[in-house]
Amino acid sequence: MRESYQRVFSNMSWLIAGKILNMILQFIVALATARYLGPSNFGLINYVAAYISFFSSVASLGLSVIVIKEISLGNSDSNEIIWTAIWMRFITAICSATCIIVLMWITNGKDIRLVQIALLESVSIVFSAFDTINYYFQAKLLSKWSSIAGILAYVGMSFYRIVLLIRGADIIWFAFATSTDMILLTIFLLIFYIKCEGFRPVFNRNLGKNLLKQSYHYLISGLITILCAQIDRIMLGHMLDNSSVGLYSAALSISSLWSLIPSAFIQSVIPLLYDLAAKNYQVYLRRLRQTYAMIFLLNTVYSVFCTIFARNIILLLYGEEYLGAIEALVIVVWYYGISTIGTLNGVYLANEHKNRYIKKFFFAGFIVNIVLNMMMIPKAGIVGAAFATLITQIVIQVIMPLTYEDTRGLGITILKGAALRDILSIEEKKTIKTEIKKYFEKKSDRKNEI
Repeated sequence: MRESYQRVFSNMSWLIAGKILNMILQFIVALATARYLGPSNFGLINYVAAYISFFSSVASLGLSVIVIKEISLGNSDSNEIIWTAIWMRFITAICSATCIIVLMWITNGKDIRLVQIALLESVSIVFSAFDTINYYFQAKLLSKWSSIAGILAYVGMSFYRIVLLIRGADIIWFAFATSTDMILLTIFLLIFYIKCEGFRPVFNRNLGKNLLKQSYHYLISGLITILCAQIDRIMLGHMLDNSSVGLYSAALSISSLWSLIPSAFIQSVIPLLYDLAAKNYQVYLRRLRQTYAMIFLLNTVYSVFCTIFARNIILLLYGEEYLGAIEALVIVVWYYGISTIGTLNGVYLANEHKNRYIKKFFFAGFIVNIVLNMMMIPKAGIVGAAFATLITQIVIQVIMPLTYEDTRGLGITILKGAALRDILSIEEKKTIKTEIKKYFEKKSDRKNEI
């Protein structure tokens, strides 16, 4: 068990280190890009990005949780699982990218620039199929390699953006930045994966059917999740203007930066949780409550910080042009804190074989989001969109699990984690008390010596 915790800590350290380095690069380059483009052009790129996010979710096929679970439990050959998932995602990605271009052409045919931006951004979807390799590294607690690949890819993409800024390039070429990142990530992930497993591309039709049978609940919920996350930007673009999308996107960018840390923590403990669930269910539930508690504490600290210093943060990072995003930031930062627990909810439901409820949770949230956006955006603009998104996440992640009798255990686990209840065993409490007592005794001894 001690070895397992050491592997989790090492894995988490690499994930967090990689996320922090990427976050620093993202801060510097993304902020420079946002300032260069201005709220309107920045909003235009993010408007297209909302569609890209939706179709990226389609191309993912909802396989992440299932692939990690299958590899962690050793139910099939790891290489066979990974390559079968890659081929399925690759074919779906090509279809998804084509749909985006056709959709933009039909709905915005007169705006050729918008179609060109969609074309360049949609390349990232095709290469995202190889992001499946990340699931292998997560399941094996080898996130060192995925972190290094992510850093190298982001450095390359940052260099690309810097060149564009120096040359004063047109907005169209900034749209290709995300695709550049994914292309480079694919190259490095393949290099590291081949180093670990060799190059043995295979496809198992029966395995593919089994993976899809388990994952379609996550696919549907993933699509609805993306719709919930992106529909506000799409509706802002249609109901207001690109500048509103730009301001709202700036608030979302600041909020999402912190989510990298709790996400890295969650990714690291998932394999351990699955292992514990098979060996000792009660310990598994306690560790799950501890994980919820840790995530809530981390997110609360960041959310309070952003709420207090929202104006200073916006002014420092984006400049006066983006001051209109202050009120939205104060709200959406709490939304991201709640949304990060969604992955943990998926772990619980997958382990209990209750995946079918995921799509019910998110469908209810989607309806709530649409209705609230239609009511609030005309009256409150981006602040209304922010409130709609926050309420939607509370409905999906907390209220809906409590609604169904089969999933009420999940809802209670979430609430206990948030309230810091039943997160420590009697032995753990005794150990903590002993350590605290030793600490103060040592401190007292030092004072006496002085």
